[in-house]
Amino acid sequence: MLRKCIGGIQHSGITVENMERSIEFYTEILGGVLVCRENNLSGEILHNTLFQQEELAAQLRGLQPRTLGVPDLRDGTKEVLAVAFISFGDQVVELLHVRPAGASLATPNILGAIPSIVTHTTSMHLSFYVKDDVDLNQFVQQLEQESANRGFTNVKCNRMIHVNSPDERAKVSLKYYSNKFWNSPDSFIQGYSDRDFGALQGWALVYCKGPSGEQLEFNQVRLKAKDLFAQARDKYFQQAKIQ
Repeated sequence: MLRKCIGGIQHSGITVENMERSIEFYTEILGGVLVCRENNLSGEILHNTLFQQEELAAQLRGLQPRTLGVPDLRDGTKEVLAVAFISFGDQVVELLHVRPAGASLATPNILGAIPSIVTHTTSMHLSFYVKDDVDLNQFVQQLEQESANRGFTNVKCNRMIHVNSPDERAKVSLKYYSNKFWNSPDSFIQGYSDRDFGALQGWALVYCKGPSGEQLEFNQVRLKAKDLFAQARDKYFQQAKIQ
Protein backbone atom coordinates (compact mmCIF):
# COMPACT_ATOMS: atom_id res chain seq x y z
CA MET A 1 0.00 0.00 0.00
CA LEU A 2 1.29 3.45 -0.94
CA ARG A 3 -0.63 5.36 1.74
CA LYS A 4 2.55 6.26 3.62
CA CYS A 5 3.88 7.99 0.49
CA ILE A 6 0.86 10.25 -0.08
CA GLY A 7 0.50 13.57 1.74
CA GLY A 8 -3.02 14.33 0.50
CA ILE A 9 -4.48 16.00 -2.57
CA GLN A 10 -2.25 18.87 -3.71
CA HIS A 11 -4.60 20.37 -6.27
CA SER A 12 -7.58 19.89 -8.53
CA GLY A 13 -7.00 20.77 -12.17
CA ILE A 14 -9.52 22.39 -14.52
CA THR A 15 -9.05 22.97 -18.24
CA VAL A 16 -10.50 26.40 -18.98
CA GLU A 17 -11.78 28.20 -22.06
CA ASN A 18 -10.24 31.63 -21.33
CA MET A 19 -7.26 31.84 -18.98
CA GLU A 20 -7.45 35.55 -18.15
CA ARG A 21 -11.16 35.50 -17.39
CA SER A 22 -10.79 32.30 -15.37
CA ILE A 23 -8.06 33.82 -13.20
CA GLU A 24 -10.26 36.86 -12.68
CA PHE A 25 -13.17 34.66 -11.55
CA TYR A 26 -11.20 32.47 -9.14
CA THR A 27 -9.28 35.38 -7.59
CA GLU A 28 -11.46 38.50 -7.82
CA ILE A 29 -14.83 36.81 -7.24
CA LEU A 30 -14.06 33.68 -5.20
CA GLY A 31 -11.12 35.27 -3.38
CA GLY A 32 -8.32 32.85 -4.21
CA VAL A 33 -4.69 33.97 -4.32
CA LEU A 34 -2.60 33.53 -7.44
CA VAL A 35 0.41 31.37 -6.55
CA CYS A 36 2.21 31.54 -9.89
CA ARG A 37 1.55 31.19 -13.59
CA GLU A 38 3.38 30.21 -16.76
CA ASN A 39 1.98 31.27 -20.11
CA ASN A 40 4.07 29.52 -22.75
CA LEU A 41 5.02 26.01 -21.70
CA SER A 42 6.12 23.56 -24.38
CA GLY A 43 8.85 21.05 -25.19
CA GLU A 44 9.36 17.40 -26.00
CA ILE A 45 9.64 16.29 -22.39
CA LEU A 46 6.52 18.16 -21.27
CA HIS A 47 4.57 16.82 -24.25
CA ASN A 48 5.52 13.22 -23.42
CA THR A 49 4.78 13.70 -19.73
CA LEU A 50 1.25 14.90 -20.41
CA PHE A 51 0.13 13.01 -23.50
CA GLN A 52 2.01 9.73 -23.88
CA GLN A 53 -0.97 7.55 -22.99
CA GLU A 54 -3.20 9.18 -25.58
CA GLU A 55 -0.55 9.03 -28.29
CA LEU A 56 -0.01 5.31 -27.75
CA ALA A 57 -3.77 4.72 -27.71
CA ALA A 58 -4.15 6.61 -30.99
CA GLN A 59 -1.32 4.62 -32.55
CA LEU A 60 -2.86 1.30 -31.55
CA ARG A 61 -6.19 2.37 -33.08
CA GLY A 62 -4.69 3.80 -36.25
CA LEU A 63 -5.83 7.33 -35.41
CA GLN A 64 -4.20 10.72 -35.47
CA PRO A 65 -3.40 11.82 -31.87
CA ARG A 66 -5.44 14.98 -32.37
CA THR A 67 -8.53 12.77 -32.66
CA LEU A 68 -8.07 11.94 -28.97
CA GLY A 69 -7.48 15.56 -28.01
CA VAL A 70 -3.66 15.65 -28.12
CA PRO A 71 -2.15 19.05 -28.99
CA ASP A 72 1.38 19.49 -30.35
CA LEU A 73 3.54 21.00 -27.61
CA ARG A 74 6.79 19.44 -28.82
CA ASP A 75 8.63 22.60 -29.87
CA GLY A 76 6.28 25.49 -29.13
CA THR A 77 5.73 26.42 -32.77
CA LYS A 78 2.23 24.99 -33.05
CA GLU A 79 0.61 25.12 -29.61
CA VAL A 80 1.56 26.07 -26.06
CA LEU A 81 0.24 25.37 -22.57
CA ALA A 82 -0.57 27.99 -19.95
CA VAL A 83 -1.00 27.06 -16.28
CA ALA A 84 -1.97 29.05 -13.22
CA PHE A 85 -2.25 27.92 -9.61
CA ILE A 86 -4.82 29.54 -7.32
CA SER A 87 -4.52 29.02 -3.56
CA PHE A 88 -7.56 28.67 -1.31
CA GLY A 89 -5.52 28.14 1.81
CA ASP A 90 -4.97 24.42 2.22
CA GLN A 91 -6.54 23.69 -1.17
CA VAL A 92 -5.24 24.65 -4.61
CA VAL A 93 -6.93 24.87 -8.02
CA GLU A 94 -4.83 24.56 -11.17
CA LEU A 95 -6.09 26.18 -14.36
CA LEU A 96 -4.85 24.84 -17.71
CA HIS A 97 -5.29 26.38 -21.14
CA VAL A 98 -3.94 25.21 -24.52
CA ARG A 99 -3.85 27.70 -27.38
CA PRO A 100 -2.10 28.19 -30.73
CA ALA A 101 1.45 29.52 -30.40
CA GLY A 102 1.45 33.31 -30.47
CA ALA A 103 -2.26 33.60 -29.71
CA SER A 104 -3.75 35.61 -26.86
CA LEU A 105 -4.52 34.02 -23.50
CA ALA A 106 -8.12 34.99 -24.19
CA THR A 107 -8.15 32.70 -27.23
CA PRO A 108 -10.56 29.78 -26.68
CA ASN A 109 -8.93 26.53 -25.59
CA ILE A 110 -8.00 24.61 -28.78
CA LEU A 111 -10.66 21.91 -28.55
CA GLY A 112 -13.35 24.14 -27.10
CA ALA A 113 -15.74 23.28 -24.30
CA ILE A 114 -17.75 20.14 -23.62
CA PRO A 115 -20.94 19.90 -21.53
CA SER A 116 -20.12 20.03 -17.83
CA ILE A 117 -22.48 17.93 -15.74
CA VAL A 118 -21.80 15.17 -13.23
CA THR A 119 -23.05 12.50 -15.62
CA HIS A 120 -20.38 13.38 -18.20
CA THR A 121 -16.63 12.86 -18.00
CA THR A 122 -15.11 16.33 -18.26
CA SER A 123 -11.61 17.74 -18.49
CA MET A 124 -10.49 17.70 -14.88
CA HIS A 125 -7.78 15.93 -12.96
CA LEU A 126 -6.76 15.25 -9.37
CA SER A 127 -3.18 15.68 -8.24
CA PHE A 128 -1.92 13.76 -5.22
CA TYR A 129 1.03 15.12 -3.24
CA VAL A 130 3.87 12.63 -2.82
CA LYS A 131 5.88 13.31 0.33
CA ASP A 132 9.26 14.98 -0.07
CA ASP A 133 11.24 12.05 1.35
CA VAL A 134 9.85 9.68 -1.31
CA ASP A 135 11.71 9.24 -4.59
CA LEU A 136 9.08 10.00 -7.23
CA ASN A 137 10.57 7.64 -9.80
CA GLN A 138 10.49 4.73 -7.38
CA PHE A 139 6.95 5.71 -6.35
CA VAL A 140 5.83 5.35 -9.98
CA GLN A 141 7.47 1.93 -10.17
CA GLN A 142 5.66 0.82 -7.00
CA LEU A 143 2.34 2.28 -8.14
CA GLU A 144 2.38 0.40 -11.42
CA GLN A 145 3.52 -2.83 -9.81
CA GLU A 146 0.95 -2.83 -7.02
CA SER A 147 -1.80 -1.84 -9.46
CA ALA A 148 -0.85 -4.71 -11.77
CA ASN A 149 -0.79 -7.13 -8.81
CA ARG A 150 -4.39 -6.16 -8.05
CA GLY A 151 -5.53 -6.46 -11.65
CA PHE A 152 -5.49 -2.76 -12.55
CA THR A 153 -3.47 -3.38 -15.68
CA ASN A 154 -4.54 -0.07 -17.27
CA VAL A 155 -2.91 2.03 -14.53
CA LYS A 156 0.24 3.16 -16.32
CA CYS A 157 2.20 6.40 -15.98
CA ASN A 158 3.63 8.49 -18.80
CA ARG A 159 7.40 8.62 -19.25
CA MET A 160 9.37 11.77 -20.04
CA ILE A 161 10.78 10.48 -23.30
CA HIS A 162 9.09 9.40 -26.50
CA VAL A 163 8.24 5.72 -26.86
CA ASN A 164 6.68 3.85 -29.77
CA SER A 165 4.83 1.15 -27.84
CA PRO A 166 3.80 0.01 -24.36
CA ASP A 167 6.58 -2.58 -24.48
CA GLU A 168 9.12 0.15 -25.18
CA ARG A 169 7.72 2.22 -22.32
CA ALA A 170 8.21 -0.71 -19.95
CA LYS A 171 11.93 -0.78 -20.77
CA VAL A 172 12.62 2.92 -20.17
CA SER A 173 15.27 3.78 -17.56
CA LEU A 174 13.95 4.67 -14.10
CA LYS A 175 15.23 8.26 -14.31
CA TYR A 176 12.64 8.98 -17.02
CA TYR A 177 9.66 7.94 -14.89
CA SER A 178 8.91 11.46 -13.57
CA ASN A 179 9.41 15.01 -14.78
CA LYS A 180 11.43 16.92 -12.17
CA PHE A 181 11.80 20.67 -12.58
CA TRP A 182 15.13 20.83 -10.75
CA ASN A 183 18.66 19.49 -10.91
CA SER A 184 18.26 16.05 -9.36
CA PRO A 185 21.41 13.86 -9.40
CA ASP A 186 19.40 10.63 -9.62
CA SER A 187 17.33 11.95 -12.54
CA PHE A 188 19.75 14.29 -14.29
CA ILE A 189 19.11 14.78 -18.00
CA GLN A 190 21.67 16.85 -19.89
CA GLY A 191 20.18 20.03 -21.33
CA TYR A 192 16.98 19.74 -19.30
CA SER A 193 17.61 19.25 -15.59
CA ASP A 194 20.05 22.18 -15.48
CA ARG A 195 17.73 24.69 -17.18
CA ASP A 196 16.01 27.66 -15.52
CA PHE A 197 12.49 26.53 -14.54
CA GLY A 198 11.47 29.94 -13.20
CA ALA A 199 8.55 29.96 -10.77
CA LEU A 200 8.12 26.20 -11.24
CA GLN A 201 11.58 25.30 -9.95
CA GLY A 202 11.07 22.44 -7.51
CA TRP A 203 7.91 21.14 -9.18
CA ALA A 204 7.71 17.49 -10.21
CA LEU A 205 4.89 15.58 -11.81
CA VAL A 206 3.72 12.27 -13.20
CA TYR A 207 0.58 11.81 -15.27
CA CYS A 208 -1.35 8.57 -14.91
CA LYS A 209 -4.73 7.09 -15.81
CA GLY A 210 -6.90 5.71 -13.01
CA PRO A 211 -8.98 2.51 -13.22
CA SER A 212 -11.83 4.23 -15.11
CA GLY A 213 -9.54 6.25 -17.35
CA GLU A 214 -9.73 9.30 -15.08
CA GLN A 215 -6.75 11.64 -15.30
CA LEU A 216 -4.53 11.57 -12.23
CA GLU A 217 -1.34 13.38 -11.36
CA PHE A 218 1.23 12.68 -8.67
CA ASN A 219 3.49 15.57 -7.78
CA GLN A 220 6.01 17.08 -5.41
CA VAL A 221 6.53 20.76 -4.61
CA ARG A 222 9.98 21.79 -3.43
CA LEU A 223 12.47 24.68 -3.57
CA LYS A 224 11.15 27.93 -5.12
CA ALA A 225 7.74 26.48 -5.98
CA LYS A 226 7.21 25.35 -2.39
CA ASP A 227 7.97 28.86 -1.11
CA LEU A 228 5.51 30.43 -3.56
CA PHE A 229 2.72 28.06 -2.54
CA ALA A 230 3.39 28.74 1.16
CA GLN A 231 3.33 32.50 0.60
CA ALA A 232 0.01 32.31 -1.29
CA ARG A 233 -1.52 30.09 1.41
CA ASP A 234 -0.50 32.53 4.15
CA LYS A 235 -1.84 35.49 2.14
CA TYR A 236 -5.17 33.72 1.67
CA PHE A 237 -5.59 33.10 5.40
CA GLN A 238 -4.45 36.66 6.22
CA GLN A 239 -7.07 38.11 3.87
CA ALA A 240 -9.72 35.91 5.48
CA LYS A 241 -8.86 37.38 8.93
CA ILE A 242 -9.10 40.95 7.66
CA GLN A 243 -12.49 40.34 6.10
